[in-house]
Amino acid sequence: MEGDLTSLNERGWAIGRIANEQPSDISLPPLKEGLPSTMERWDEWEVRVPTVLPGERVRAKIHKNYDTYSEADLVEVLRPSSIRIEPKCPLSGRCAGCQFQHLTITTQREWKTDTVRRGLEQQAIAGYNELPMLRPTLGTDETYGYRNKLTPHYDAPYRNKETGNFQMGPIGFQQICTRSIIDVEDCPIATPAINTKMKETRIELHAKAKQGLLNGQKKRKRHRRNKGDVGATLLFREADPDEDGNPVVVTESQEYMTTTVNGLQFRYLAGNFFQNNNYVVPLMVDGVINAALEPTATGEKLSHFVDCYCGSGLFAISAASKFDVCVGIEVNSKAIEEATDNAKLNKIKNCQFVAASAEAIFSSRFTTQTNNDDMNKDNDDRVIVQDFPRNKTAVVLDPPRKGCSGSFLKQLYEYSPQRIIYMSCGPDTQARDAKGIVEIGGYDIISIQPYDLFPQTKHIECLMVFEKRQPSIGE
Repeated sequence: MEGDLTSLNERGWAIGRIANEQPSDISLPPLKEGLPSTMERWDEWEVRVPTVLPGERVRAKIHKNYDTYSEADLVEVLRPSSIRIEPKCPLSGRCAGCQFQHLTITTQREWKTDTVRRGLEQQAIAGYNELPMLRPTLGTDETYGYRNKLTPHYDAPYRNKETGNFQMGPIGFQQICTRSIIDVEDCPIATPAINTKMKETRIELHAKAKQGLLNGQKKRKRHRRNKGDVGATLLFREADPDEDGNPVVVTESQEYMTTTVNGLQFRYLAGNFFQNNNYVVPLMVDGVINAALEPTATGEKLSHFVDCYCGSGLFAISAASKFDVCVGIEVNSKAIEEATDNAKLNKIKNCQFVAASAEAIFSSRFTTQTNNDDMNKDNDDRVIVQDFPRNKTAVVLDPPRKGCSGSFLKQLYEYSPQRIIYMSCGPDTQARDAKGIVEIGGYDIISIQPYDLFPQTKHIECLMVFEKRQPSIGE
């Protein structure tokens, strides 16, 4: 089928219409009884195509039909956009890892800013028909070779019918719109050290596959070919260089590694969560801390810092020197051990961590001891978050993509800190939560800063800052 594309959706896919009124080369309709009631012609049917730009005419092949639209694979660009560029990766358009290599970095960042804007506008937050506090997406010049973590996959080796030997299939990432793996020998968004290690590992895996050494192993499951035969997910994660300045790439999830951010060292298990772009992460950390350091409307300085979903302690430890007390909360007890050790590693004594659900932090009176080695055991030497001065407390949120739960937000509103600093990898769920923070919690949006943490992809990090609304005269 052929058609013209008009816009990009939140996945970065172009949306268009079928060019011909009665297409003969595609399998339609997706509904059993012909056209949906809202349509009169097939050229009104919506088709979504990846790696295509608005204004382009393309030839595409539909691979999946839904009730109101179809998804298609790009076959050929018949009329390219003037802003289309040549991707660096020959697998662009087939590998699902990147969505935007055919776009300039300026256009990518404009789309990310606009995506944040559209998400907030769709929520229709009271008092925010316009968003003058939304800033352009911030990134660095390192738009390739930046990603310091890759997790390629492979399926269980199969037996070659002619030779009788086992043979390795593709080692790489999922193809667009399928669960099949595409073979990736080199990834241009990964660091050079990771690409070097990945090439070495690929050679080793192919050799082991021929010897039958990969079959029957209990690895992380992918597609099972025979009883006991499973595929695996690999790990490549670049740590700080060794003492001689040589690159270090960790491949075992239970191996410890160290990453330095703004002069502070963070040691954590390679399989645990830590942001994967050492160029942009310092900007994000600075954004969080600078937001927390802004004086209030009355000129007061915030003195207490609470980091929910704190992981290995990145934000809390980075902020510790600027605040009287910092507390980190994380459901992963192993991450809390790492955070506590990281505070000691960086000789920070006013930063405490507790392993608990973020949903319980404000309703329970958690007491956590400082990491001072000479601290006594009296309650006076412990921190009780519930007793922090609310008008001098900043609460940082960095939840998973699904956003904050309703129960957590309810407790956050009741706790009512002076400032909420919300970092998110899911702009849609962040926009949803922002509506409640403003309309129920009684906060104003102070600033909105998207970050281009993963250039060449659709992924967006966004920092929103909220300030407790001052009561009007007479309230």
